[in-house]
Amino acid sequence: MPSRAQDAVDEALLAKSLNDESFGNDSAEKGNSAVVPQTEAEIRNGYTLNAAEPDSIPAFVAPKLPSLADYSYEAVRQKLVKQGTARIVIGSLLNEPGFRPLTSNASVGLAEFSKRQGNGVRAIYVDSGVATLKDLAKAVPSGDFAEVQPGVFIARLPILVRHGATLNLTGAVKELRLSAERGAVLVVEGQLNAVDSAIVGWSETAGTAAKLGSVATFRPFIVCWGGAQFNAARMRFANLGYPAIKAYGLTFSHYSDVQLQAQIWPRPIAMVTESTLEDLWYGVYSWKAGKVVLNANTIRNNQIYGVNIRDRSTGVILANNEITGTRVKYGIFIANDVVGSWIIGNKVSGNKRSGIVLDRRSQKAVVSGNVSAKNGTDGIVVSESSDVLVWDNVLSGNQNHGIRVRNSVGARIQDNTSLANGLSGLYGGVVDARTAGKRGAASAGSGKRLEMTVVGGAYTSNGAGPFGLDYPTTVAYYNIDLRTPQRALGYRLGGTLLPLQIPFLDILMAQSKVAVLQAK
Repeated sequence: MPSRAQDAVDEALLAKSLNDESFGNDSAEKGNSAVVPQTEAEIRNGYTLNAAEPDSIPAFVAPKLPSLADYSYEAVRQKLVKQGTARIVIGSLLNEPGFRPLTSNASVGLAEFSKRQGNGVRAIYVDSGVATLKDLAKAVPSGDFAEVQPGVFIARLPILVRHGATLNLTGAVKELRLSAERGAVLVVEGQLNAVDSAIVGWSETAGTAAKLGSVATFRPFIVCWGGAQFNAARMRFANLGYPAIKAYGLTFSHYSDVQLQAQIWPRPIAMVTESTLEDLWYGVYSWKAGKVVLNANTIRNNQIYGVNIRDRSTGVILANNEITGTRVKYGIFIANDVVGSWIIGNKVSGNKRSGIVLDRRSQKAVVSGNVSAKNGTDGIVVSESSDVLVWDNVLSGNQNHGIRVRNSVGARIQDNTSLANGLSGLYGGVVDARTAGKRGAASAGSGKRLEMTVVGGAYTSNGAGPFGLDYPTTVAYYNIDLRTPQRALGYRLGGTLLPLQIPFLDILMAQSKVAVLQAK
């Protein structure tokens, strides 16, 4: 059992990691509870409420959802390359582009690898051709890579799959164990195809999986750089990652902009389907990836995020995943100029904070057909982003809002069901300059504006009422089911809507028109 002193050290290190920008600090929930209330006089003098005809709202045209046929188990199996003799060597990892971002990283660094190897800093290279784990076991001394049980292999050195090379894991491989004590990691620049198998972090000392203990302790991880193609189906990824940059667990990242390789190789692409990802520091992390498709996976009990898509990653499809039990932050988090994402058909529940978050210039995203329930804060968040469609989702039992939209323009909230959430069914707000703080103001991709259209859907039995609103620019509501108020005395709308709720409800329900609230 760890001592109380060690527990205190671990908690301090964890707090530091969560407050450090390097570890994915985000703005999505800052300023939410600190909005300065407007007085009734300010609201009546500062806004107009008008009734508009239904045809004043652009007709809803459902987007064509992407086909998932190319992201199935069979599609991954077809990518298994069966020809080509592999060249496998052991060499130094110094000055190797695939390791340089790790060895130059103060939080991983050469010291970490050297300490764990004890006799230099070496790696196993799949230099060319097509390799299996059996090939590695034949080519590498058993002290560095071995088959320890039928179909169970252990790597005691880092492995790099070079550009042009391929590593296949098939059902003949029950498990690839990456030794924590020896600093084993899996780095992919070429192609990795994996089906019906498992890759786990492993503690040889304990003879068991490398479960998260002290957050300062190294755990094995997987990282894919520019040029990589990562294809996985019916896999298990477990017990990987710790709080060091690019060492989060399962990472898809382009090379650093200062590396020549970033100009030579395309961004990495990844497809993971019908797989389980559990006890990773981040379930999945991407940075400037060329394509990330996660389809029909179980992503559970990971530490900081379930899925974290960052910094101009493209081709993002998150479909039909079950994402539960994230211990510190969000189920799905997308941020920093990620354009054109599809978040469809996921079940996101029981995460420490919000279920699905689009933050800091996440543009032209479609969030549709998801169930986001019983999360520690909000069901769906759209923050400092633009042209986002939130369509046909179910938000239920979240501790704060069902849907929250902040500092965003072009948001269309269409045909959602938001029920039994702790606060509003739908909250929209602008962070006031008096409370935003430097980070909130700096990250506001749309500035201090909220432009939102809410059409259809049901907002039922939410603790603070169907709608809350603070400092909007232009908001329109139409054709909304409000049959079940949260109080015996009827509805109580929040914020800017409260002094105007009688004419607002009259327009929306009695007149069946569009209620448009606009700042003067």
